[in-house]
Amino acid sequence: MVAAGGRRGTTRLAGDQTAPMVAVELVWGNREHVVVDGVRIHVETAGPVDGPTIACLHGFASGTFTWAGVAAELRDELRVVAWDRPPFGRSDRPRPATGAADPYRLDADLARSAELLDRVATPDRPRVLVGHSAGALLAVQLALAGATRIDGLVLIAPAVDAEPPLTVRAVSRLPGSGLVAASLLRVGARGAAAFLRRSTRHGTPLTDATAAETGRTLRLPGTADALWHLTTTWEPPAVVARLADVGVPAVVIGGIDDRIVSVEQHRTAAEGLGSDLHLLEGAGHAPHEQQPTVVAGLIRDFVGSI
Repeated sequence: MVAAGGRRGTTRLAGDQTAPMVAVELVWGNREHVVVDGVRIHVETAGPVDGPTIACLHGFASGTFTWAGVAAELRDELRVVAWDRPPFGRSDRPRPATGAADPYRLDADLARSAELLDRVATPDRPRVLVGHSAGALLAVQLALAGATRIDGLVLIAPAVDAEPPLTVRAVSRLPGSGLVAASLLRVGARGAAAFLRRSTRHGTPLTDATAAETGRTLRLPGTADALWHLTTTWEPPAVVARLADVGVPAVVIGGIDDRIVSVEQHRTAAEGLGSDLHLLEGAGHAPHEQQPTVVAGLIRDFVGSI
């Protein structure tokens, strides 16, 4: 059911919140490791090799598994690709460094992502970035950088104006904090799955499964050190003021009950891009996991429109 929203270009989607979900399978495509700039990246692909490509960029601490529901809906008609951004998922966790040698600096992440997209996308066919949360921020940055061809953006719960938690920044300034931070993060990762289940509105079997997988991958060696380095060195890029410069068609999808990115932040992103905004009732910060059929339909319609 679709009802008119309060502003032009905005729709409210009730979605299908009653349909039962069958057994959850987090592996949705062919898996391989691709080496880019000396870093092994876990890549998952599915769908026709001659079709339009949707490249799915996961959010903070997630992985390719977050796209299981959407990929199952779209892989018969679109080429669906996703990869784990270091230090998450099944990709390498290179040791943090300083300056140009740092594998976690923004320009290194952008360069790896652009090269991966060029490798896995179908030549001469539309290529659309589908980004969730921090992955949506990366999608916008890739479009602004212009290092590779991008024909459209689907931004799900886009954290385009987010920054590291103030408490983490405060702790990072304490003398000696770096000596114990990684150990504390390793301990905290043990409860990550339970925390995600408690904090997710409108849980489903898929969100339970991805929460458990997130907790497992966060406990892998090297994650805590890289995560602390990322959190304490990352500077929020000023992209909100540059959204009008993106220059490609876009659509924004959000959950009305999102506790991380507010509805007003969704509106700001959509208005900056000059795009439509779809707000899903009964969804929180992970609408692609909570209502994959609805989100897949919006992606399908968007790809068809460009």
